[in-house]
Amino acid sequence: MIAYKYPEEKEILMHYARKLKANDIIEIIDNGYVKNANEAKLLTAFFWQMVDESVKDAEQGLDAAGHRDLQAYDEYIMNTLRSYLINAGYEKEWNDDDEPGQ
Repeated sequence: MIAYKYPEEKEILMHYARKLKANDIIEIIDNGYVKNANEAKLLTAFFWQMVDESVKDAEQGLDAAGHRDLQAYDEYIMNTLRSYLINAGYEKEWNDDDEPGQ
């Protein structure tokens, strides 16, 4: 199961999953785990999309699920997802997409 350090992490993930109409990600977050390597890749790619979107939102003074310190939450979420995926055996999937533009 994905173990969030802060409950706000899940709220922000769901906010952006809904905003970006990422139904597959909503399902992963609701389930609390990825089922396979493909879902691990989807979650990793979504994380970087979410970061891009949160940067835009922060620049415009928008919040995400009532939270404004989006850069800090992006870092918390990155640590949570990275730890979860590596511990679940999906280190390759995380590392293959851990730098946008690779």
